[in-house]
Amino acid sequence: MPETTVLIPAYNCGKYIKETLDSVLKQKYKDYEILIIDDGSTDNTSQVIDTFKNKKIKYLRNSENAGIVETLNHGLKIANSEFIARMDADDVMLGNRLEEQISFLQKNADFGMVGGWYRIMDENGRFLSTSKTHQDSDFLKLGLIFRNQFAHPAVTMRTAIVRELAYDPEFQYCEDHDLWIRFSEVCKVTNLPEQYLSYRWYSGNSCNRKQKELKTAVLRLLSRELDKLKVSHSAQELMLHGAVSFGAGPKLFIAKEKQKELKEWYDKVFSSSVLNERYDKSWLIDFRSKVQQLYCGIQG
Repeated sequence: MPETTVLIPAYNCGKYIKETLDSVLKQKYKDYEILIIDDGSTDNTSQVIDTFKNKKIKYLRNSENAGIVETLNHGLKIANSEFIARMDADDVMLGNRLEEQISFLQKNADFGMVGGWYRIMDENGRFLSTSKTHQDSDFLKLGLIFRNQFAHPAVTMRTAIVRELAYDPEFQYCEDHDLWIRFSEVCKVTNLPEQYLSYRWYSGNSCNRKQKELKTAVLRLLSRELDKLKVSHSAQELMLHGAVSFGAGPKLFIAKEKQKELKEWYDKVFSSSVLNERYDKSWLIDFRSKVQQLYCGIQG
C-alpha cells in the first residue's frame, strides 16, 4: 500500500494532463499512487493517460459527469494511503513538494493539512504572478472567514481526517474553502514557505467559468461562519465582507466612504463575543490590521 495518494480529478484536460503527470512523476518522493478520476471527459484525456505505462497511475472513469464534489469524495473512499495530496489535471507540481509536505505531517501530529505557496500561469504556461500564503495556524483559521487561505491543488491531508469530513456538495465551487474551515476546527493547518504549484488560470478553468456560482456559494459559506461568531449581518454587510474575499478590496476601498463603511463593519465583526473569548485582544487588533492592509489596501 502506498503512503500517499495523489488525487487528480480530470475533465477535458487532454491538452494539459501529460505535463501534470510528468511533474508528479519527477518528484523525489516515490511512495505514492496517482489516482485519476475522469469525470466524463469528451476530449482525448483518456488517450493521453493511456500513453503512460506506469504502475503508479490508476485511472477510473465516471459513467457520466458527476461534478467535482462527488468525484473527489469517490476518490477519498477508494484511496489506499495515509495521506492524500491534491492536484488538478491542468496544473504543474513544483519543487520537492511531496517529500516536504509528507515529512512535515509525519513530524507534526497536531497538523492535519499542509499547503504551500504557488505561482499562477496562463493557458500557455506563461508566468503571471506568485502567491505567498500565510503560515501561522491561528491566522489561517480566522483568516478563512475573510478569504480562502489555501491553493486546493497544493494541499496534502491526512486521509483519516479528510475522509471523515469529506467535501460538502452544498458548497460546490467553493468546496475546498468549506473543507479548510472544517479542517481548522479539528486540527492545525498551515502552508509551507515554498512554491509547490503552478496554477493554470484561463477561460476554460472551472473556477473562471463558474464565477457567479462560486461567489454565490462563498457568500453562503461566509454567512454561515458569521452566524457561528454571532455576528448579525445584512445583505449589504455580507456583500461588503464578500468583496474582501473575492479580492476586490484594494480597488473598492480607495473611496473614503467605503473605508468608513468597512471600518464600521469590522468594528461589528471584531466585537464578537465569540472572537474575544477565543483570542487575545492585542492579537485580534494585529490580525485586523493585517487583513485591512493585505486585503483592503488600508494602512493601520
